[in-house]
Amino acid sequence: MAISRRDFIVTSALASASALYAEPAPKKYIPPTLTGFLTAPTARPLPFDSKNLIGISERLILSHHTNNYTGAVKRLGLINAQIAALNPDAPPFARGSLAKEALTATNSMILHELYFDNLGYSGDMGLELRAALEKSFGSVDKWQKDFTNIAMSLSGGSGWVVLAYCDRLGTLTNIRAESHNEGLAYGTPILVCDMYEHSYQMDFGANAKAYLEAFFKNVNYKAAENRLTKIIR
Repeated sequence: MAISRRDFIVTSALASASALYAEPAPKKYIPPTLTGFLTAPTARPLPFDSKNLIGISERLILSHHTNNYTGAVKRLGLINAQIAALNPDAPPFARGSLAKEALTATNSMILHELYFDNLGYSGDMGLELRAALEKSFGSVDKWQKDFTNIAMSLSGGSGWVVLAYCDRLGTLTNIRAESHNEGLAYGTPILVCDMYEHSYQMDFGANAKAYLEAFFKNVNYKAAENRLTKIIR
């Protein structure tokens, strides 16, 4: 059926009015690329030959490095991608939840790197680290006993024991952390021991004491002393 000139004019006018007053289409949110602190980190290789540890199997240390450490590194990259993709207008709790997850993954990554870096026996303890331990704990034996007691209090569960330098007090102290999100504010880790079950159960079952004995046989005291000297010199 043919359209009259009058109907054509009316229809065109209505279409023009609709276009004039229609709400603009919402802009699509384009997430930024990963920059600054929102990076996708890469896992570091073991700093020692996994076959050369004393009393700790290659199977255990490779599983620990591949599944737990590398897993934390990958998880951090995924969380950072979620943060980058989050709309700035999203509810605050959404950003807060991701911030908590990012802290857990970041600390897990860093603590594992410190742990692996202070393994791989490199000889006896150096004079500078020994003097600092004697000043802070009375003797090296007293420090190791205290460190071990804290570690044993975490056996069967999870956590970390960290020999840390407290800048506020100017001394070394042993820190008990039941999770990745605990630690000493403004404390620098000097020596780290992983007490999560994944770090020893494959070789030692529930015998955390035997694991700790093996741990001390493999401590790289040179790495620990290097961390200390960077602070106090």
